[in-house]
Amino acid sequence: MNFSAVRERSPESTDTEEISQRKKRQKIEIDLTISLCMHCQELDLDAKFEMSFRDYQRVRDGTAALPKGIFKASDGSYYYKDAILVHQFKDRLSKLSDCPLCGFFSIAKGPAGTSQKQENFSKEHKDTVFLAVVPDVDILPLCGYEANWLDHDIPATGAIYRLQMDGLREADPTELLRARELGDEPNFNWVQEWLDLCRNIHGNACRRQAIHEPILRSFRLIDCTKVPPVVEAHNWGIEYAALSYVWGAGPEDGIDWPKTVLDAVEVTRKLGLQYLWVDRLCINQSDPAEKDYLISRMTNIYEGADFTIVAAAGSGASHGLPGVRSTPRIPQPKYYLDSGNLLLSMLRDPRRDILESQYWTRGWTYQEGVLSNRRIVFTESQVYWECRCMTAHESVDMTLFHTYANKEDEENTDTVMADCMLTGIFKGDAYSGGCDSGQDDLVIIQDEAYRLDYGFPVHREANLRAQLRGLNEHIREFSKRKLSHDTDTIPALLGIFGMYKQTEAMCLFHGIPMWIGNIAGDVNGAQITFALSVSSWYHRTDPEHYMYVSTSCRRKSHLPSWTWAGWQGIVTWRAPPNLEHCAYMSDLIQAKRLNLLWAPDISLHHPNRPGSIRLLDTHSADRLTSEAPTLIEIKSPFILDSFQRVEDTNKQWSWVRRVGRPGREEHTSESYGWDAKWYRIRRRLSCVAMSVPTTEHEWTAKHNSGEFVSVLMFAGENLQNEHGTARFLTLRRVVSATDRWERVGTLYLITPFLGKCPNNQVMFKKIPASRQSQRIVIQ
Repeated sequence: MNFSAVRERSPESTDTEEISQRKKRQKIEIDLTISLCMHCQELDLDAKFEMSFRDYQRVRDGTAALPKGIFKASDGSYYYKDAILVHQFKDRLSKLSDCPLCGFFSIAKGPAGTSQKQENFSKEHKDTVFLAVVPDVDILPLCGYEANWLDHDIPATGAIYRLQMDGLREADPTELLRARELGDEPNFNWVQEWLDLCRNIHGNACRRQAIHEPILRSFRLIDCTKVPPVVEAHNWGIEYAALSYVWGAGPEDGIDWPKTVLDAVEVTRKLGLQYLWVDRLCINQSDPAEKDYLISRMTNIYEGADFTIVAAAGSGASHGLPGVRSTPRIPQPKYYLDSGNLLLSMLRDPRRDILESQYWTRGWTYQEGVLSNRRIVFTESQVYWECRCMTAHESVDMTLFHTYANKEDEENTDTVMADCMLTGIFKGDAYSGGCDSGQDDLVIIQDEAYRLDYGFPVHREANLRAQLRGLNEHIREFSKRKLSHDTDTIPALLGIFGMYKQTEAMCLFHGIPMWIGNIAGDVNGAQITFALSVSSWYHRTDPEHYMYVSTSCRRKSHLPSWTWAGWQGIVTWRAPPNLEHCAYMSDLIQAKRLNLLWAPDISLHHPNRPGSIRLLDTHSADRLTSEAPTLIEIKSPFILDSFQRVEDTNKQWSWVRRVGRPGREEHTSESYGWDAKWYRIRRRLSCVAMSVPTTEHEWTAKHNSGEFVSVLMFAGENLQNEHGTARFLTLRRVVSATDRWERVGTLYLITPFLGKCPNNQVMFKKIPASRQSQRIVIQ
């Protein structure tokens, strides 16, 4: 797949409201009866496409070469310069014009297309040339484009392809990628092809899961073959589809059979299934016991469906599925050249539509999408397919390269999409890392709003580190979602938690991951891993790291303050410079022995019941689950005794990151933004995160006054280097109960050169904390 650029000069200044409007999806009617402007009359796009194809073909044949490497611009950004310039619009696309071709390009300006990892594809396949309208940046050469344009900017609007007259009739199977011309209705033949391909070659990964207990009561389905459709009781085990959608708040959203449900009935029938499961109709909403029972079985219901229909368009159940029955969908921009060839927009990557949809903001839909094996997603303009092994969408006709899922097992013929193909957005148990997620030493230090991975991890075969990372990532993503009721926080995520029950020693206690079993040889895992996990999460909205973070988050009073579930706010499990909770915890669990490892003696209480659970003596999750204590008690805690954060003006080194596209040349970039200033507490590099509005000055002052205390929860060595970590919970006294505290933040210190410490006693000399005789109770 090759890239040609049409450059558009941005105006010197643009109104903020206009910028906002440009980012919204535009529905522009192109009048082909109006004459082209003078510039477009001179633009021979057919010739430009032919020239680009010949040039790239010579590169592929080895008779010509493109500039290699990644280059640095004068402003410090990085770019490649292997595009072919087609035309410079200057500022024409920023002005109103009657020219239909200018109108077509104005729809596509800025961003476009799906990226691919570079791969040595078979010469049996033809190259594809696509066109994109990109900003005309003075500091870049005419054939240059920024390193992230192909992956981030171009997919936001859709690349432009030329379909030749003979190609309008029938697709060429040797082409790697081409645009499809869409109609007013979804092409269910294509959807059926994806479904059949998945059923035939993906093996058990995408099939109905049989590892869960059956649903023994109250299982109902809609019979889609009856007119009108009816809800019937059935035994567990029958084949069915499921619907995932946003209920909505309007009066038309609240009826029993809204448009989205009726459209889903039609889709189910067209794809050859008789039965459909929809929550509003298949759960008795007036029976609390039945609702609780079936909500606890969401893992079974969505993993048990043959496929799930996802309504990612609109804001409620009355919107319908675009293209089905009476709900229109946004038309695909197109322009016929004088030659009869068709310029066709591939449309923006449907992943972007889904990520920006109302559907993606709701809490209950999160687990529905993740748990489903096969998803048929309806966006405003097209249908998107994502199963556990493959992605596809209507507007792109591309070769779906597959490879064996388990290359070491010759008898296993199950396949997944090749590592060169972009993965999906409905993440499974491994979540991040794509085909590399199983690396035992993989550390991902950066949160991203939308992580681009290549290849699919093998479903249900994630190693311990990947599972912990997946759990952390799911919690972060879920924490961005909206719930109508705070009490739904844990129930709406029970299905996700169910994915990790196969690892028996892993326990989720009020949403906090802990390991019930020995770690580092013979150390009690419950005490150590709970202390590590409870002090490793904090609130940070921005994906970038910061050395001091203060976020205004709302408390959910029905859950403890020490769990992320007790707050409304976006959660992260990563901290600068390179700490990833899942990597540290998996290293602890799998280590044979550790000399330096400490956590306080923690007891858990229920506020209304006598007795306590001492984690040091806990080897089973049964009592934690049944009693659900919410109070943490720490006797004789270590308390932070130095509160002055001092800027480090004599930095000896910096953290840097690599830039460039996967599969292409990479280059070491400048320092991260957060690395500009370091702050130390008693010479220890410090990272402070607060869940309540607190300035840096207030943080120090409130510690000095005793309004805040920071209690040490975990200390230990790092298995990957000679340094270690000390983790504190920052607490605030509860006004209504003077003997209790609530967690309002965290403090993380790097303790240097622990390799020289023979034991914990010497390690504590490097930590600015002292033991106190008091008792700390955290609610």
